[in-house]
Amino acid sequence: MAGIKGIAGKRNFSGWLALSTAALALPLAAACANPVVSAEPVVVEVAAPVVETQAVAAVPAGLTAEQVVQARQLFNDYSCGACHTLIDANGRGNIGPRLDGNAALDQAFVVARVTNGQGQMPGFGGQLTTAEIDLLASYIMQAKL
Repeated sequence: MAGIKGIAGKRNFSGWLALSTAALALPLAAACANPVVSAEPVVVEVAAPVVETQAVAAVPAGLTAEQVVQARQLFNDYSCGACHTLIDANGRGNIGPRLDGNAALDQAFVVARVTNGQGQMPGFGGQLTTAEIDLLASYIMQAKL
């Protein structure tokens, strides 16, 4: 019996040792798993979106009624509405990008695309003057809003 009691005592001690080791390991594991929280507040500065600022700066101040009539006539004379939707000029095409409400367009992009073309879009740089292209781009930027 003495031998059995001794074995039982060792098991009992081993159980307490395992339990106390686990009790000490839990706070250590919890400390490693949780991120360190600083007492100082973290200041995060967020810059204003550059794209929106550039888009606002690229919108023309406004065309006169006479300029709108001239630009609308250019849009129709060169059949822009056959491929593009621009309700103000009665353009209802769906081959090229929709111009109405297109926030991705800016003045420089329209000038470059009308001048040089790309893909299915022909370039009109040799057919329209620089002033006419600028007028047409300003009209598109104003009318698409």
